[in-house]
Amino acid sequence: MTKDRWPKDRGRPQPRLVNLGDPKVETPGVARRARGLSSAAAAPSRETLEPIGGLQFVFPGFLNETQVQVRPRPRRTVRLRDLSELKVVILYNLALGLERGRPDDLVADEACGRVAETIASALTGNVQSVELAPVWDDLPDVLGRYQPHEHVIFNLCESLGGRPMSEPEVPRLLRSAGFTHTGASYLAMRRTGNKLITKRTLLAAGVDTPVFEVIRRPGQRPTRVQLPAIVKPVAEGGSFGVSLASVVTTPKALGEQVDDCIRTYHQPALVEEFIEGRELNVALWGNGFPEVLPISEILFTFTDDPLQKIVTFAGKWHSHSPECIGTPGVCPADLSPEDQDRVEAAALTAFQKLGVRGFARVDMRLRDSHPLVLEVNVNPDLSPSAGFFRSARAGGHSYTSMVLHILRLALANGT
Repeated sequence: MTKDRWPKDRGRPQPRLVNLGDPKVETPGVARRARGLSSAAAAPSRETLEPIGGLQFVFPGFLNETQVQVRPRPRRTVRLRDLSELKVVILYNLALGLERGRPDDLVADEACGRVAETIASALTGNVQSVELAPVWDDLPDVLGRYQPHEHVIFNLCESLGGRPMSEPEVPRLLRSAGFTHTGASYLAMRRTGNKLITKRTLLAAGVDTPVFEVIRRPGQRPTRVQLPAIVKPVAEGGSFGVSLASVVTTPKALGEQVDDCIRTYHQPALVEEFIEGRELNVALWGNGFPEVLPISEILFTFTDDPLQKIVTFAGKWHSHSPECIGTPGVCPADLSPEDQDRVEAAALTAFQKLGVRGFARVDMRLRDSHPLVLEVNVNPDLSPSAGFFRSARAGGHSYTSMVLHILRLALANGT
């Protein structure tokens, strides 16, 4: 049966309308239902968006009385293989070089191999076999060593050949070769890997994001974004290209950062209004109806300057830097019930509207109780010190149970 189509020999069930603001209603698979979303600011008209994965979203205003039209699914039993019988291949990219960026950006790719080894250790004894499979630009050859009907791929690969924007090619090749794999699909990676596509999708869904503009050529300057602003590559993750100098307060500094970003990362620069507010990470996992794990907050203890309170590349990857030491994560975040509802609703909508399956982390800023989504990270870092495991641990998982759950999600989704 193709996705989003019903068999001809079955009747088409009537959809039911679920109001997430109704305390009597709980949608399947969501850890906490959104509670108490105010309807006072609801717009008189509604914008209906195209169905995604069987869901139709209706948004009056910003996430007020968010309604999800749920089409009942035909009953069928998903036959999960016994994990103890699985042969798992952990796919990750080698850190041999990058076609763009700065030399120390390789630190992030080097970390990928260490995460692969950690996951292999967690899986050992819980599955039939585990094999590490590093790749550079030879993915078809590497996949030729394995059989789709025997091996499941745990996908940690973030690039091919060090090329920018090549991460989505990995699930595309895995799918075409017939492999079941963990994490996001090709389409979800394409949507989330480019921040411009992500932001346009979120805005169409009624989810707020900071005012932004994409600059494609050196010498070109933004006209719609007020200062202070932050400049970063449009299609990079892992805080690539983000430093304390990325937040600019003058036209001269803005121009210098834009030109440097374009020339260094060989891609357009995203110029975004700087949001003073709390930095929140929302980890979710699931297929269709994700579970929201406890929300994590990043504290910025290394500075009192609000314009320096950002997660930089050094803060993420240089463990001995003041920015890394001074950005502890707290989970669960201390949020009022109303703020937590708004944050969870925004994250859930982003996850579903972007067609994500498996696991993801939604990064946002909370300004005056108003969430603004910065980006959606599919297949986020799974290292023991990273934000996703921080939330999973607060949700009662060990590292091993987190890894096994991600594997089960892949088997259930059939990706």
